[in-house]
Amino acid sequence: MTRSRFSAIAVALALLAACGGSSGSEAALDAKVFVVKTDDLPIVVKENAELQALRETIVRSEVEGQATIIFIIPEGTVVKQGERLVELDVSELVEKAANQAISVAKAEAALKQARKEKEILEKELTTNRTTAESKLRIAEMELEKLLGRRGGEKRSESKNGEMLKKLQALVDTPPAEPLASDPDAGADAPATAQVDPRTYVGLVDKVQQLLAVDGDSTGALDRDMGEMANKILQQVDQIRLAMADLKVKEDTFTHSRRLAKKQFITRNELEKDQLAWQSQVSKVTLAWNDLDLLVNYTLAKERIQLTQDRDNASLEVDRVKGSNEALEIKADSDLDSKEKEFGLAKERLENLQRQIKSAVIHAPTPGTVVYARLDRNRGGGEAVREGVQVRERQELIILPDTTKMRCVVKVQEAQVDKVTRGQAATVVVEAFQGESFPGRVSTVAPVADSNSGWMTSDRKVYTTMVELDTDNPDGRLRSRMAANVTIMVETVKNTLPIPLQAVARDRSVNYVWKEGPNGPVATVVKVGRQNSERVEILEGVRDGDRVHLKEPAGVQPPKFEQPVVAVPAAAAPTTAGADGARPDANGPGGTSGTGRRNPGASMKKLAEMSATELEEYKGRLDMMQGMVDRMRDGGNADGAAEAEAAISGLRKALESNDLAAGQVHQDKLRTLMRAAMPRRNGGGNGNGGGGPPGDGGGSRGERGN
Repeated sequence: MTRSRFSAIAVALALLAACGGSSGSEAALDAKVFVVKTDDLPIVVKENAELQALRETIVRSEVEGQATIIFIIPEGTVVKQGERLVELDVSELVEKAANQAISVAKAEAALKQARKEKEILEKELTTNRTTAESKLRIAEMELEKLLGRRGGEKRSESKNGEMLKKLQALVDTPPAEPLASDPDAGADAPATAQVDPRTYVGLVDKVQQLLAVDGDSTGALDRDMGEMANKILQQVDQIRLAMADLKVKEDTFTHSRRLAKKQFITRNELEKDQLAWQSQVSKVTLAWNDLDLLVNYTLAKERIQLTQDRDNASLEVDRVKGSNEALEIKADSDLDSKEKEFGLAKERLENLQRQIKSAVIHAPTPGTVVYARLDRNRGGGEAVREGVQVRERQELIILPDTTKMRCVVKVQEAQVDKVTRGQAATVVVEAFQGESFPGRVSTVAPVADSNSGWMTSDRKVYTTMVELDTDNPDGRLRSRMAANVTIMVETVKNTLPIPLQAVARDRSVNYVWKEGPNGPVATVVKVGRQNSERVEILEGVRDGDRVHLKEPAGVQPPKFEQPVVAVPAAAAPTTAGADGARPDANGPGGTSGTGRRNPGASMKKLAEMSATELEEYKGRLDMMQGMVDRMRDGGNADGAAEAEAAISGLRKALESNDLAAGQVHQDKLRTLMRAAMPRRNGGGNGNGGGGPPGDGGGSRGERGN
């Protein structure tokens, strides 16, 4: 460098120094100050993701239980449809299939035997039924034969009624006149009594009872004469003949007595005629006795016997029918069980054969072989390989069609309500840094997925699919590649966005350090929507204002007047310290709006907050998940579970506007965090301490600087 040029530079430096201030100090100041200007504020959701083929074929094990892989095609191989991919060891299934084939043969033989036995049984049952029905018909015919046929075509003289008339006429016959005594016969002449037919008048009613069928005696008289009527009528005729013969012998004896008086005949001849007359009287008596015995005993017994035979035959028919039905049910049940046993045995054999056939798996579609993981739900898991046992329906190989790709995104619960189908997205693949791919949200899961697989957090996440707009013909993008997805929720036009770290908080009042004529001034601002880096300022700053990104050195944290909100009558009174603030307002490890520890700072209860403050408070509840995770990582699983339950209950109470219930959960949360503080080495960190959001724990813009 020439001497003259060195002198010019020295003069220039002197002039800059004379203008006042060091250029180095101004540069340092500019690095800590942000110039407010009107700009658009994009509201986005950013999450890690994993690439996946839009269409992919998953090859699974179809072998029941567990099977060992004895062959698997190398990963990355491009296969054609039908090419062998995997072979599983099914030697045990082959042996089972051989034994099952024997069981099928036995079951089939038993089924055929059951069918034949049923055919034989059906014939036997038919024989039993027809035999019983024939016996019943014979018994009915025998009874009908005795009592007479109903509705017969015989003439009226052959009806039961005609027989009964003849019997009635017989018993109505007047008795014979007693024979006059013979004065010459002597004292030893025999006295012979004759039958009076009227003493047998009861036989008419008895016969009518015997002829009655089912209590109908009148209808029985219209029946054709049966054996009962024939026998009675025959006996009636015998009585009539005997009585007629008695009359002849009586006349002969009387005539002989007159002849004997005149000695025309001998004494022996007279006695002979007398004996003949007396014998005939006995015959008439015997005939009447035979009729009485026939009606009262012989026919009554035969009627009872035949009626009983008919009833027994009818019962036998019912018994045979019931027995046949029971035997048919048993035979049907036995046949059905044999059919089911055969079907089950055959189905098991077919299943074993199908599994044996499925042991060799061929490619259903062409593609590039990607090994599946043994446990994809947690940490990726180990890839399948030869010698590994796999279970039924377990994924073995994935054949992705990589011409069209999508991203699997796990959106956290606090952000999922912002994501809807059709929103634009930008995908950045870690393997191709500096290159982005446009996409669009295709689906958002309606329920939370607690097993996000490649995530390690226990937070509730919702599986969201983002389809890439561009194709992947060269296969650069591959399945399972890690990526980052930015989903464009909306864009706030023409607003005043500033960095989140520029906004500080004094209890419920947000403020910024705005550069003024006399230095930085704490200025109250009203914030709006925000993303992960910037927040919208609705009131408090203007275009061109300069705000400090950090609290300026050498200034005191401001104390702003807090908004006054009416406290409901049910709200519990606040226990104040000596300075009017609650001793546990911030909780252990809490910070003030400036990021410095201030355990005695005042904090509102839920009932004291405005609607806007409650909404902001609810939005900051998601920040508490980090505290829960740290409690769990520190070995305090029970405390983490209680804190997570308290956060969930607090969120639900705020959504239902139940501030009393929400206050209970908030107090519980403070207690848990105070108990957890000794595990955290001093509390305050870049996140503003361990208190609940808005409880002195700091907003997203209150990071410890």
